[in-house]
Amino acid sequence: MLVTLVAVLCNSQLCLEKVVTTSDQSGITMTACAVNAQIGIADWLAKGPYREWRLQRYKCVLGKYVPKNEA
Repeated sequence: MLVTLVAVLCNSQLCLEKVVTTSDQSGITMTACAVNAQIGIADWLAKGPYREWRLQRYKCVLGKYVPKNEA
């Protein structure tokens, strides 16, 4: 079953959802996502274009997830 890790990021003006990784990309399981999501998101934020954004929340979703701002 596909697992998707989704981060909700905010800056001073807006919030948006971004897919951090999926089990197809990184081999994560639902349990690993729930336990290690914060570590993975911190690493993803440090290396990507969203360094200045604040993590509002995250979620581990079963299946393919399309962020609300991209639907």
